[in-house]
Amino acid sequence: MNLNSLYFDVVNYAIGLCIFITFMVAFYLVWVMNFSGTLLLEVPSESSLLEFFWTLLPSLLVLMLCFYNVSYVLKDFELIVNKSIKIIGRQWYWCYEFDEFNYDSYMTQLVNNVDKPLVLNHKISYRLLITSADVIHSFSLPDLGIKSDAIPGRINQVNLIPDYLGVFVGYCSELCGAGHSYMPIVVEVIK
Repeated sequence: MNLNSLYFDVVNYAIGLCIFITFMVAFYLVWVMNFSGTLLLEVPSESSLLEFFWTLLPSLLVLMLCFYNVSYVLKDFELIVNKSIKIIGRQWYWCYEFDEFNYDSYMTQLVNNVDKPLVLNHKISYRLLITSADVIHSFSLPDLGIKSDAIPGRINQVNLIPDYLGVFVGYCSELCGAGHSYMPIVVEVIK
């Protein structure tokens, strides 16, 4: 599932819900009151049963949303990781450290290209451990839905399962000095 389409689906749902609520409130006000402000319909001022449901239904809704949120957040912790890759941002290149080997990835003469891209296998789970050796960088791959800051002395973790084959280009999205624009990220997802 594309994250962008999911985002726009949620936004469209929220906009539709807001419009629906606005029309329902307007309809209720027209139904209950006339334009001079006098009530046309007798509205109960106190009702224990009504107040009970006004409290119960929103509480259940909030509990349901909390449950889905916690289960979504904990899904990353339950993920079985096949490989861990340590990604280190340096001025002005990226280092990739695997269990068996490591290498540096420098920009070439071609725009948005590097001499050694990060090669990942399709449908294999990875844990990306992102840090920096000097200044704050930001490891950003928009097409894979990844953006994580690389901060010296701190390791940020991102879990990734590449769903699509291809070459994905990213960039350092944190201004990190004069060579900031010379830090492209190229990830190649293969079978």
